[in-house]
Amino acid sequence: MNYKISVVMPVYNEQEYLRASITSILKQSFKGFEFIIINDGSTDETEKIIESFSDPRIRFFKSEKKGIVKQLNYGITLAETPIIARMDADDVAESNRFEEQINYLDHHPEVHVVGSNVVLINEKGKVVSNKNYPRNQEDIEFMMPIESAVCHPAVMIRKEIFENFGFYTESYNHAEDYELFLNLLVAGCKFYNIQKVLLKYRAPVLRKNYKQNISLNQISYTLGVNYLNNVRQKNLTENENYNYYYRMAMIEYYKGSIKRSRGFFFNCLRISIKHFFRITRFLLISLLGERIIKYLRKTKVLPLLSIYINKFLKIDFHRIK
Repeated sequence: MNYKISVVMPVYNEQEYLRASITSILKQSFKGFEFIIINDGSTDETEKIIESFSDPRIRFFKSEKKGIVKQLNYGITLAETPIIARMDADDVAESNRFEEQINYLDHHPEVHVVGSNVVLINEKGKVVSNKNYPRNQEDIEFMMPIESAVCHPAVMIRKEIFENFGFYTESYNHAEDYELFLNLLVAGCKFYNIQKVLLKYRAPVLRKNYKQNISLNQISYTLGVNYLNNVRQKNLTENENYNYYYRMAMIEYYKGSIKRSRGFFFNCLRISIKHFFRITRFLLISLLGERIIKYLRKTKVLPLLSIYINKFLKIDFHRIK
């Protein structure tokens, strides 16, 4: 069979979630895909679970522990189709995910990366909140330096992207997708997010330990700041200057210095008061000071607060344009 999509899924010690994840892919309404599963040196029952499936579309590879980024790149080199679909071993795809995404790519050849909205689930599979991502290129670019504006395990990417612009950078472990997406934006690649929930996503903030979250924040902070400072080297309009300060304020608020975030927010207000109440909300929280904010980050209170405010009050802090 001539497949159209290569699903690439590295796995490391996900025996609790793996069966549901694999099943959700095999039950896709769109059938024309190969499923590349790479066992990254798991020490649990991962291998037995994978081998319990007999679907001919599965291509199973065993490896010593090398890490997700190396295995992602390896999986892409194994792919025999023009489209790469990402999937994580702890997530669950909706049955129409591939059908929706491949249909969009077929009708929009100018788009290189297509994602979707997701629902966030915790370790027990309970839905915590919806996560809506920006739809179009302009809004995706606006959000991307602050946080990834595309859910990585929910994306389909044209394989030519990797052939033309390179693979995931192995030194950016935990933020390899973020670094890739920022580089693709600089290169002029086009993104789109389908405004439907196509994945149940076990969000990292609900799983990763403190050290992993700190590592991710530090890497993504540097990448986001560098991206925006490169943008600012151009001659900016007043509105573009406002957007620069606003995005820098948000990066500092969530990942950097709360003092610097206040300075950027005040620069926004000097240019315009169009988002006065929104900025004031962040400024008030920033008055808690560096020590308390660091504690709230350490205990994941700030990102979790954003999730639950989005759930109950329908306020998404990163819908900021």
